[in-house]
Amino acid sequence: MKRLLIIVMLVLPLCVAAQKIGVVDSKAIFEAMPEKVEAEKQLNDLLEQYKAENTRLEKEFNQKYGDFQALPANTAKSIKERRMQEIQENRHKIASYQVMVKQDMDTKKAEVLAPIKAKLQAAIDSVSTQGDYMLVLDISSTPVAFKSAKVVDITAEVKTALGIAK
Repeated sequence: MKRLLIIVMLVLPLCVAAQKIGVVDSKAIFEAMPEKVEAEKQLNDLLEQYKAENTRLEKEFNQKYGDFQALPANTAKSIKERRMQEIQENRHKIASYQVMVKQDMDTKKAEVLAPIKAKLQAAIDSVSTQGDYMLVLDISSTPVAFKSAKVVDITAEVKTALGIAK
């Protein structure tokens, strides 16, 4: 039993030492992906459409507010109240619209970026499998507290797998 324990204690560190650990900077790779540029263009185009509509709504609000302020002092109270109610409804419409825009933009961003992130993850998985890495740490999201000659940065390999020029 002692011999078996001694053998295990001697062999175990050798098995662990043979394992390779890699690091990758997925954020740098993601920023260099050409698909990201197209996705940002799509998102910016959509945002411009939303901004144009928001500008129209604000112009409408400002017009109604200006009209309200221009009412003669002897205007009937019920007319003033009705106009004030319209202004408040308009303000509420703008606020609701802005909430809807944020939700739509978040949804669209997730929808547009998901395939790009999946492609990046597939490339990282492929490189780590081909390189027989036991563990790959993403240094863009998890700071690595150690540095060793045995830790290999596979960022360039993943870029190559994605067809991104170094």
